[in-house]
Amino acid sequence: MALFPKRYSVETRLPPKRLMRKLEGELVEYRPTVNILSAGRFMKTHRQESIYYGRHNADSFELYYHRAKRRDGSSTGFYGKVVKSEKGSLVTGVFRKPVYAYIVSAVWFALCLLSAGAAYGGGESKVAYMFLALGAAGLILMLFDSNEMYLRAYLDALPKPKETEPEEADMNEKA
Repeated sequence: MALFPKRYSVETRLPPKRLMRKLEGELVEYRPTVNILSAGRFMKTHRQESIYYGRHNADSFELYYHRAKRRDGSSTGFYGKVVKSEKGSLVTGVFRKPVYAYIVSAVWFALCLLSAGAAYGGGESKVAYMFLALGAAGLILMLFDSNEMYLRAYLDALPKPKETEPEEADMNEKA
């Protein structure tokens, strides 16, 4: 559940260029936008399949997960950067919702809060509580999902750097 951005990093033995080529080959190219029609067409095209999708450029990428038979265009994504390291590449980034998901959620809650205030001011306290409950339920539905675990599993499945055991290192030094 990614209400607040969560930092994450993973090291892989793939050099940055190979890692980006791997992402290019495995991800369906798509960048989520605020355009509901574009997101709807993309989700409709991939309705029956679970896929990883996103986009990348030279040293950064966005990674999302779409589950079959769901419309999850504003789901949690991983926004990462790739940096060369001694053992290959270091991928660092954050799990978070797209910015427009936070904006829509804030507008939704503000409208529900205003409606609750108007109802309470009009003497309808039960209606006001219903609007507050509706606003809270909407926030929960909009901001919480389980896609972070799928994205984390994808990142953890990247080839790990080879660890040399201390005994092997000692043997190599003696030789």
